[in-house]
Amino acid sequence: MPSRESGEVRKRIHVAGPTALGDAIASTRHYGLELDLAARDLARLCIVVEELITNLCEHGVCETEREIKLELVRHPSGLHLVFLDNGAPFDPRTASAADDMPQRGGGAGLRLVRAWAEIIHYESSDAGNRLELMLTLAGD
Repeated sequence: MPSRESGEVRKRIHVAGPTALGDAIASTRHYGLELDLAARDLARLCIVVEELITNLCEHGVCETEREIKLELVRHPSGLHLVFLDNGAPFDPRTASAADDMPQRGGGAGLRLVRAWAEIIHYESSDAGNRLELMLTLAGD
């Protein structure tokens, strides 16, 4: 069950290794179901998480030493997502959404992330990468 702090519903997810993507999506979906998100909002949340973690893995292989931490916080205005990882820098604000990978849809996922979520902040340091987004919920 997600923790409840100040009326917010918070979930922390820590994944690593070759199962990182599947584990993150499963945990995110479970969180969305606990929140009773509308089907459309749940799908968008899972797609955003999937696309961002897929990009992290493609730009720095998800092996055992690769760790990704995700924090999801439900606010009245939407979902605040924070991604922390120890891999190579990947800033979705400046990354190309051009047809770099036609076999995977040519940047369509990154375009979806940018359309569905507001990228609040990104930084890379010796400690790793931190990405913050806000996903607006539409409801049904």
